[in-house]
Amino acid sequence: MIGRVGRRLRRLQGVPPLALSLLLLQAVLAAGCGRMPRIIVLEDPLTAEEHLELGVAYERSAEYDLAIREYERALRKDGESFQARVNLGNVRLAKQEYGKAREEYREALAIRPGDPEATNNLAWAAILSGEEREEAAAGMEAVVSREENRTATLLDTLGVLRMRMGQPAAAKEAFGEAEQRCLEAGVSRCPNGILREIRAHRAELCGQIPPSGPPPLVK
Repeated sequence: MIGRVGRRLRRLQGVPPLALSLLLLQAVLAAGCGRMPRIIVLEDPLTAEEHLELGVAYERSAEYDLAIREYERALRKDGESFQARVNLGNVRLAKQEYGKAREEYREALAIRPGDPEATNNLAWAAILSGEEREEAAAGMEAVVSREENRTATLLDTLGVLRMRMGQPAAAKEAFGEAEQRCLEAGVSRCPNGILREIRAHRAELCGQIPPSGPPPLVK
């Protein structure tokens, strides 16, 4: 897949479609042809999946504007691409464009209602912006009500949300279960980074340290 993307990019690199059309026009006129040439505008040859892959590469390099461009192109190819919607929301969140991030997560949830990934990340948009937390809490409560979704990451997000909403007892309960499930899952399924995040949030709840860093988005 990557090889095909690379070949197509090399074929188009540095030659925008409009420039190709102008070169064609100049060549015909130079040949003395009296007829108006047919202008050919090249279509985007990449698939939605290929634009998605490029967007992920740009996002990992923190080139957010380029990532946004590729995710939007993916959505023009496939308006029902759930992952493009979520990824676009993640980039908007990284740029602190909370309203736009929420819009993308809601669009993703319209495609997959109740999806844990989109619901988790929508909750983080609410946590970081301080807006629409009640809606986010209702979504998270619905998600973790299903046993298969009671993962360390989702429970930790719920704990942070409850903490920000001034519900310390409920937050403590969520963090406690999140840590327990992480320890039971083992490092292979719950890496040390996630366990550190949970414990940092618990410490924050106890007032031991200032608010922690970036959110554990689900990707």
